[in-house]
Amino acid sequence: MSTERITRLKSALFEAQREISLERALLYTESHQQTEGEHTLIRRAKATAHVMDNVAISIRDDELIAGNRTVKPRAGIVSPEMDPYWIEKELDIFESRPQDKFFISEDDKAVYKETLLPYWSERSMKDFINGQIPDNVKEAVAEKVFSVNQTDKGQGHIIIDFDRLLEKGLGALTDEMSTLATVNADNEFYQSVLILLEASTRHIRRYEALANQMAAECECPVRAAELTRIASISANIATQKPQGFYEACQLFWYMNIILQYESNASSLSLGRFDQYMMPFYQASIGQGESPAFLQELLESLWVKTNDIVLLRSSSSAKFFAGFPTGYTILLGGLTENGRSAVNTLSSLCLDAYQSVQLPQPNLGGA
Repeated sequence: MSTERITRLKSALFEAQREISLERALLYTESHQQTEGEHTLIRRAKATAHVMDNVAISIRDDELIAGNRTVKPRAGIVSPEMDPYWIEKELDIFESRPQDKFFISEDDKAVYKETLLPYWSERSMKDFINGQIPDNVKEAVAEKVFSVNQTDKGQGHIIIDFDRLLEKGLGALTDEMSTLATVNADNEFYQSVLILLEASTRHIRRYEALANQMAAECECPVRAAELTRIASISANIATQKPQGFYEACQLFWYMNIILQYESNASSLSLGRFDQYMMPFYQASIGQGESPAFLQELLESLWVKTNDIVLLRSSSSAKFFAGFPTGYTILLGGLTENGRSAVNTLSSLCLDAYQSVQLPQPNLGGA
């Protein structure tokens, strides 16, 4: 049975109409305009870092886990660097189309047409792909014989190494990448990853500052204490490895938001959550943390996954209606030695899913 906090967090997700936010697109574009001529990897890293450094952030009422892709709940974001053309064609039907409706203001429509579309026309991933496709294939695509690519947003379909992130922490990973980037000064990949790791730390510290500010201004002592703890946790995990389940959940979610800023993609899957999170859960229990509170943290995390909705084209929305974002996790399965890997957290994940009763994350057994 969900706590009153979880019930309120769920309700808050659906109180207002879904909107389209141009903020990420505008910041991403602003950076690209300043990096003409640089290597593609460096440009993309700098653009994502620029988003993290400047995007508006918030900690909403009742939240124990901080980190929001947009200030308003369940807002869709656009990726004109992928394909700017379909968005322009659908600006006037987002609010009335059959599946997955979104509101976009007239002012934002004008901004898209006057600022984003002109810049990304002939610079987008769609343009690059079309430049490689023979005319006969283009004709077949136009006749809808088949589809070659889906560029209405990023594609994702990855599982990052959460084990390594949580076991080492951002500071150690940054130091490791700094060494690699120094030794391999001509390797743009190392340079770009270093840019993103450093920006990730700065982004988390922005939440630390926000939580401290909100705590100082909060008149409710209970909520002020919660905000102070969010600030303290953020300060630690900005560079250090997590100490306990709360810190692990918070770093885990910050990184998921950062991945969304980077690619606005589906199927950024969560991997074997119960395996890499179990040591942190055990640590918190050993430190005397309440199992009921840890369960509320887990349910808070499940609610957060439902805050991410993907803005798809009308044709894509027909097949993916209802915002399945692909936050898929695997529970149980086998160990390296072929034994059952089911643990306490496996069951708690299922309990949290049943309690929250929202579609994300998708739970599966390995």
